[in-house]
Amino acid sequence: MNKTVLIILVLVVVALGAGTFLLRDSGQEAREATPAETMADMAPSVSESDAMSDAELSEYVDISAEAAYELVQSGDSDLVVLDVSPRFAEGRLPGAVNHYVGDGSLDRAIPGLDTEKTYLVYCHVDSAAIAGAEKLVEAGFPYVLRLLGNYGGWKTAGYPIEVGLEAIDPYTGSGVATRGFRDGEFVHTVTADIEDPAAGKFYEGWLVRGSSFFSTGRMERDGESYTLRYVSPEDARDYVRVVITEETESLGLDGNPEAHVIEGSFE
Repeated sequence: MNKTVLIILVLVVVALGAGTFLLRDSGQEAREATPAETMADMAPSVSESDAMSDAELSEYVDISAEAAYELVQSGDSDLVVLDVSPRFAEGRLPGAVNHYVGDGSLDRAIPGLDTEKTYLVYCHVDSAAIAGAEKLVEAGFPYVLRLLGNYGGWKTAGYPIEVGLEAIDPYTGSGVATRGFRDGEFVHTVTADIEDPAAGKFYEGWLVRGSSFFSTGRMERDGESYTLRYVSPEDARDYVRVVITEETESLGLDGNPEAHVIEGSFE
C-alpha cells in the first residue's frame, strides 16, 4: 500500500471529527466525509491486499491545510506536492514541483509522472486546483489530494512557504528561503549554493520590508552549501524580501548591509 495512504488513515482517525477531510462527488459540492466514507475512499481495508485498484480511488479527496502539513512534515517519499499555478516563483509549499494547468504544462507532464505516488495538488484559486486534480484522476492516478484553501489558506495559517533566491551581478549562485509562523514561533531558513566569500568576508542574511530591515545572522558552511536558521517569537512575515550580503569580517554583525549576493521575495 502507498505509504502516504497509510499516513492519511492515521490522520483520518485523529482529525476527521473536525471535518479535516471532504469528499467531492462528480457534479456535486464538496461535503464533509464520514469516517466510513473516508476510509472507503482512501483504502478499502488496511487488512486487504496492498494492491489498490483505480476503481477504489476514483475521485480526489479534499484535505485541510493542517492535514496536508502533517503529510509534508512526514517526509514520505511517496508524496509529491504539485503546484499547478503560474505563480510558483512568488512562493510555494516547500519542496513543491510546478506544472501549470493553464498553459498545458500539466497535460504534457502527466505521462511522465509516477502513478504510484500520492499527489497533493494546489493553486491560488479553486478552479485551477480542481482542474489539476481532475486531470490526474482522469489519467488514472489513484492517489490524488487537493489542498483546501489553496496556497493562500496555507500561508495564512502560518505554515512554511518557500521562495527561490537569485544571484545579483557580479555574484553567481542561487538559494532557497522558507518562513512560517506557528504556535508563537517565527522560523526562517536559507540554503544557498554560492562560492566561498572573499578573503576577510562572510555571508549574512537579512529580512527586508520597504526601508526597514534586520539581520537574521551569519551564514555557515554546511557541506556544499551555506545555510542559516533564524527563530524568533516575533512574527516577521511582513518582511517579505530576503537578502544575503557579503560582509567585512572585521566589522562583524554591525547592522549595516554591504554587497548584495543573492535575494528574493515571498510576494
